[in-house]
Amino acid sequence: MIKYLLTLILCLMLISVCMTRADTGLDFPGTAATTIRFKFTNPHLNGLPIYGTGGAGVTYIWKAYPRQKALYYTTFFWGNDDGNGSLCPTFYWVGSCNDAGTYYGAHPYPDWQGGSLWEIAVERNDYTNGAVVPNRWYTQALRVWSDGSGKHHIFYWDLPYTDSSHIVSRISPTSYGNTNPPSPTLTWGDAPWNPGNEIYYGIIRGIQIYSSLLSVSDMISESTTPLSTSAGAANIWYLNTNPTPSDISDKSGKGHNPAWVGSGRPTLYTSGESPSAPKGFRITD
Repeated sequence: MIKYLLTLILCLMLISVCMTRADTGLDFPGTAATTIRFKFTNPHLNGLPIYGTGGAGVTYIWKAYPRQKALYYTTFFWGNDDGNGSLCPTFYWVGSCNDAGTYYGAHPYPDWQGGSLWEIAVERNDYTNGAVVPNRWYTQALRVWSDGSGKHHIFYWDLPYTDSSHIVSRISPTSYGNTNPPSPTLTWGDAPWNPGNEIYYGIIRGIQIYSSLLSVSDMISESTTPLSTSAGAANIWYLNTNPTPSDISDKSGKGHNPAWVGSGRPTLYTSGESPSAPKGFRITD
């Protein structure tokens, strides 16, 4: 009887282990000799213009574990990624490198007094609010849209909190962002105009992109349970809640698969290991 009970307990333990799926993510090293980023090329031709179809909006949701970095981070940019890897003409592509044109991003930003702040990068400016507390998990979202009053950007850096002390907000002029860059791209993990130097320092996972402006309540619900709302299920554009360096493919069924740039890769984060200990990066064959 005892032998039977021990066998039964062991079997139940094995079943429990097998049924428990580990959470995974992309562990970016902060800096590297090569770029570490992945990108969606020409999103505007595939249902994701910068402010949504007809300006009707885009919603981004992701989970982040930032570490402390003295200089620039990149979570993601919708902007120009022409492969030149330079401020001119990759970032300053308007005229003879006169302006940065159309882009936005939401990231940590170095506070030159020490530490980092949460920011919206747009219009060649950095709009900030709230201190980055390193070595903790955040659920974050960015909602963008366009209307007669301008181009709207709201970065919710610690969901489910949505009060004024937990957001960064910027309304750009109606004249902003009306011309697509030469190579429109949604890029995650590094700045295309400063490759290797603005790599995210920490873990990114739980990536959800919607081709519409979700309501705040739907955004919060989707951040907890993807595809839990009718608006979220109808407008999901990309979904990969547990990305790995070898699998960043779209799990939404829409076929919007990004691609890595070059040979640099983040390392794999798996739940159960300490996220505060960075593991560097690797080069693919």
